Amino acid sequence: MDRKQTAETLLSLSPAETANLKEGINFFRNKTTGKDYIIYKEKGHLKACKNLCKHQGGLFIKDIEDLDARTVKCTKHNWKLDVSTMKYTNPPGSFCQDELVVEMDENNGLFLIELNPPNPWESDPRSPEELAFGEVQVTYLTHACMDLKLGDKRMVFDPWLTGPAFARGWWLLHEPPSDWLERLYPTLKLLAQRRPDIPIYVGDTERPVFWNLDQSGVRLTNINVVPFGLWQQVDSNLRFMILMDGVHPEMDTCIIVEYKGHKILNTVDCTRPNGGRLPEKVALMMSDFAGGASGFPMTFSGGKFTEEWKAQFIKAERRKLLNYKAQLVKDLQPRIYCPFAGYFVESHPSDK
Repeated sequence: MDRKQTAETLLSLSPAETANLKEGINFFRNKTTGKDYIIYKEKGHLKACKNLCKHQGGLFIKDIEDLDARTVKCTKHNWKLDVSTMKYTNPPGSFCQDELVVEMDENNGLFLIELNPPNPWESDPRSPEELAFGEVQVTYLTHACMDLKLGDKRMVFDPWLTGPAFARGWWLLHEPPSDWLERLYPTLKLLAQRRPDIPIYVGDTERPVFWNLDQSGVRLTNINVVPFGLWQQVDSNLRFMILMDGVHPEMDTCIIVEYKGHKILNTVDCTRPNGGRLPEKVALMMSDFAGGASGFPMTFSGGKFTEEWKAQFIKAERRKLLNYKAQLVKDLQPRIYCPFAGYFVESHPSDK
């Protein structure tokens, strides 16, 4: 039977310990559990795994024959692991080492996290079936809102289609189609009046999605809080799976939708979806391409927060985000990649 996905923190490093990581191989032990880990650093990029040989569970040590600081050797039978690729080089072509998720907190502390199972979408695999023309349609409405037609079912992502957001700080850049109101209910209040029993599915986050619903007076009777990493069956052809965010698991999620074996991945507003482990070669991958709604650094002043410093900071952050998205697409190799969810302006035209 399928089981829900869990995340366990195996090792934590302080900001000072993280800053002192050297290029190449770093060995660590969790003093509480006695378990050992390896962290590999290359030009700021980090990889990590358990210090445990897949052959017979031996401990890895530094390989004195390794000149590139990438290879470790097992103390039992001299098996060798290239930590930069997580592939065993002796014997060649034998195993790949399971990677751990590397997460950083806002203070630059480091956490090694193990997802279990790591790739939950692989449970109950389905082969892609032939689709009729028009059987699956994906329609962009505005900003982060996509309308998915999947056979005789319809699913709408992020239905912000009118008015401002973030205390009137965001306004839609693109006018939605004229028939947008016919596609969905404009408010939860109206939805509760017409279809209070409509199925609503939300991930089992620490911060409940509908935590203010009781105070609002809106009564919806079919809200389903579903565990992460389990397929939710809509009908015989359609299912979906909600995955947690590695950086903000208490409130952010992403989703995989599968119709007749064809997967659609949407990671909008998810800083590091599923800790960076995602399905490869999906039919369609959708993700945001803009930064978040933070006021940092533009609302800060004094000290180092000069206009020049802010401009350089924003330029570096945009470059970092672009590189991350490009690498993600390169690694996952979706058939189609759709960057969206950055189409807003920070002030209403009448504010000028």
